[in-house]
Amino acid sequence: MSARWLGILWLVVALRASSVVAQDTARADLIFLDVGQGDAVLIRSPEGKTALIDAGGGSIVHLLTALGVDTIDLGLASHPHADHIGGMAEVLRTFAVRYYLDNGATHPTATYRSLMRQVERSDVVYLEAAARTIALGSVTLRILPPPAEGDHNNRSVGVVVEYGDFWAILTGDSEWAELEHFTTLGVPDVTVLKAAHHGSANGVTEAWLAATGPEVVVISVGAGNSYGHPHPGALSRYQAAATVYRTDVHGTITIRGARDGTVEVGTAAEAVGPVEMPAPAAANAESAVSAAGMDLSLHADAPGNDHYNLNGEYVVLRNTTSVSIAIGGWTLCDLARHCYTFPDDARIGPADSVTVFTGSGPDDPRHFYMGFRAAVWNNDGDVAVLADRAGRVVLRYAY
Repeated sequence: MSARWLGILWLVVALRASSVVAQDTARADLIFLDVGQGDAVLIRSPEGKTALIDAGGGSIVHLLTALGVDTIDLGLASHPHADHIGGMAEVLRTFAVRYYLDNGATHPTATYRSLMRQVERSDVVYLEAAARTIALGSVTLRILPPPAEGDHNNRSVGVVVEYGDFWAILTGDSEWAELEHFTTLGVPDVTVLKAAHHGSANGVTEAWLAATGPEVVVISVGAGNSYGHPHPGALSRYQAAATVYRTDVHGTITIRGARDGTVEVGTAAEAVGPVEMPAPAAANAESAVSAAGMDLSLHADAPGNDHYNLNGEYVVLRNTTSVSIAIGGWTLCDLARHCYTFPDDARIGPADSVTVFTGSGPDDPRHFYMGFRAAVWNNDGDVAVLADRAGRVVLRYAY
């Protein structure tokens, strides 16, 4: 991918690799931790070098330990709001952290003061948010300095991750003013975009999406949060531009990028694999519907707030034939790759139907639950794709 970097003198901090990994199997990992309403992203190079971008609103040590982390080469706080730095002091106490970088802005909260006391007590090397390049083995982090003035959100430190043709950009809680600032500095076309400000309406513009051109958007957000994140309008913009993943729906999200720019995505909810949807088994989707002897109806608009009535939205699959249809291992997905895989013994009896609810509940032969913690089916339009065990599309329903 081509970068459009304008007028930035890059300083270099080298975190040298201790080993060499074959390029044909090497991957750079971006792990978006499920920390509720907050941000925490672990970046890991093929050589095992790590950077932690933000640390959520509370303890994340158990999450990092489960990922095998014992040393963090760079800890970075995008800005001093509690949902981004709440777990950082404990991280500094628990792990060997080599460098620490923030935007230099102070904050009068106890959380911020506690963090800065820990920075002073530790052996970490403090870095200012100047335009600089930081090498994590074969992965490069380019720091986008925030503007000199603005509120805390609009002084978030930006980070561009580069590994061959795999690029990602993370901009904390940037709003319109800072996104314009970053665009003026020059931003690259990226593979992965972390949605700014948890998917808020003021964290995205058409110009920003055009400048970054993402293939995948990740929204770090808490289920049922009081802010209304992600905003429906922002979510629609992201979904029109890229494949969208959300920590409130998918849990922790792992994106593995190869040097050639290809990516695989895995989630706590389901190992998704490559982000492309499977190709239709037949050129005419309607012929696949007829051949399968099935129809589909979708109830997207649950009574009340969809996010608080998850089982008020559901999909009904009906067998229109006189024989039973085995659907074990089949998947039901929306356009943003929120997927459900049917149990191996699932089937639909002759002239019978099964219902798939978005939320949680006890499965039985006619009722299945996707297990998501937020609404899946968009009220203003979406696509339902039913694919068989081999990934062939059986039924595609757009509304």
